[in-house]
Amino acid sequence: MDLKYGMNYDSTPISLEGASKILVVLTKLQQNFPLDSWAWSVGAVALAFLLYHLRQYNTQKPGVPMGILSLCFGVIQVLGLSICKLDSWAFVSDNFYQLLLALFCMLGYAGLFYHAVWGLYVWLQRAGNGRLRQPRSKLAMAFDRYPGRVAAALILLGWTPWVLACLPGSVDWDSHTQICQVLGSMEMTDHHTVLSTWLHGGCLWLGRMLGSDNLGGFFYIFLQCLVCAWAYGQVVAFCAKLRCPRGVQYGVTAFFALVPAWGAFAQSMVKDTLFAAVFTLFFVYTADLLLFPKAFRETKVLWLRYGIVALLSCLLRKNGSYAVVPTLVLVAVLVGKSGLRKICAGIAVGTVAVYLGFGLFTGQILGIPSAGGDLLLSIPLQQTGRYVCVYPDEVTEEERQAIDAVVDYEQIRDSYEPQISDGMMALYKDPSRQELQTYFATWFSMFLKHPTCYLQATQANSFGYYTIAESRSPYEYYMYINQPSMDWKELNIAYLDTGGTARYLLYQWGLLFKRIPVLGLLTNRGFVVWGLVAMLCWLFRRRRVESVPLAVCLGIYWLTLLASPVNDLLRYFLPILACSPVVLAISLLAGKKSGQNTR
Repeated sequence: MDLKYGMNYDSTPISLEGASKILVVLTKLQQNFPLDSWAWSVGAVALAFLLYHLRQYNTQKPGVPMGILSLCFGVIQVLGLSICKLDSWAFVSDNFYQLLLALFCMLGYAGLFYHAVWGLYVWLQRAGNGRLRQPRSKLAMAFDRYPGRVAAALILLGWTPWVLACLPGSVDWDSHTQICQVLGSMEMTDHHTVLSTWLHGGCLWLGRMLGSDNLGGFFYIFLQCLVCAWAYGQVVAFCAKLRCPRGVQYGVTAFFALVPAWGAFAQSMVKDTLFAAVFTLFFVYTADLLLFPKAFRETKVLWLRYGIVALLSCLLRKNGSYAVVPTLVLVAVLVGKSGLRKICAGIAVGTVAVYLGFGLFTGQILGIPSAGGDLLLSIPLQQTGRYVCVYPDEVTEEERQAIDAVVDYEQIRDSYEPQISDGMMALYKDPSRQELQTYFATWFSMFLKHPTCYLQATQANSFGYYTIAESRSPYEYYMYINQPSMDWKELNIAYLDTGGTARYLLYQWGLLFKRIPVLGLLTNRGFVVWGLVAMLCWLFRRRRVESVPLAVCLGIYWLTLLASPVNDLLRYFLPILACSPVVLAISLLAGKKSGQNTR
């Protein structure tokens, strides 16, 4: 409670109660703003110069709606950072001084976001109206003629060190479970989609038939690398089709080839990597249909590939269907003027019918049981867990009994983890419908008593997907660098490089990349999400109606991440990360003058 002064922070005999309020505030301010470093001054001057320079571009000024969104960003960012660092809103709500300081920070973040968007809009207009230079080198000419193929080859080349260092490939625990289900050592369920489980187990079974589990693991990694490289090459081809600046095309290629996240997951046997590529293809083909409907009218094979990737996006991961089906419906509405509504509606109906039929086939005919509905309770269970931990003395006997009928009440305080709901879901008891109704009535009454507790519980389990903060997830990359052999139940896969030096170096490079100024933001979930929000606002501002289905597609998938069991997980976020260059390409197209529109 004493004021502190000097470099040694020696305590003074002056207490806060007897000290001048102005002195207390000034002391706290100097503790919160360490301006003794020269870097702060240089950064402040540079930022001031950039903000001043932007004000000459009045025609691209974001306007009042973006100002309101900027304020929302400021509030969300400060609350998210508080949850990230303190596991609560204490930075904002601990006392009146903290509230004033938090408001100051919120306004600062709002101003920074507003001007950052302003600069983005200026660049989109200038870059969108730039001229494409003629390629000079042989590689540039080949890229200009076959952008998708050349980009795919370069992406594969960029992933090669990761694949070679981790031969035959890393196997994560979800994939291990899927393989064991196919091999029969574990009960088959649809917890992981059945098609994905069959792909994992089928590749390993084939490799085992030909001699080893290592070969089976490599079959899956090889297939995954080919599909992913080709899919992300199509993203580059789409950028070229929209005549994006060559620097953007090369930058997107380098993004997929050199950013460590893509190489790390290319060598990892995990269901999300392949799903991300297929979902990205669906997103690219949707944008292609909306921008160039004439090509779809003339070439029927384009509809075939569109229907296939839509169906696979649903079958490879459950939350894929939540985003794909509404997108298909919106696309059918928007392409009506082109005479393509019936075909697109037919694809939507066919996708839903095959998806549901596949579920009936695996569940009713093959007898594969459902994984249960506890995953749908991730958010309310986390809220209950935080309430019990923070306010244990306020839980009545009736509330305790209602909670205990759904989860083991006595284990909640030991099992609750703010950023992952697996601990709470492990306590789930598969209650009856009546017990669930009683629990939700209790859940709602507890919410009315402490609503901010529920909000903090939800944010603690999701802030990484919308807060620009350093990732604290221990599961950033799936590389078992200290385990040369993944000799688990019914599975014997071992790295060919038993020393692991190359794996260790690549893994550390991946962690270091996140800390590189500017470049490290390329995989920051919060930065990417807010960048997409800014670009989608730009598209709405330019009245690009075709961007609505794309926004809905990404928006619904993003909402499923907020309800997912784990916060700030990169493998969950891969589809949004992969689709972001597509939104950038369309934003550049929207920046072109009307006479230069390539539609």
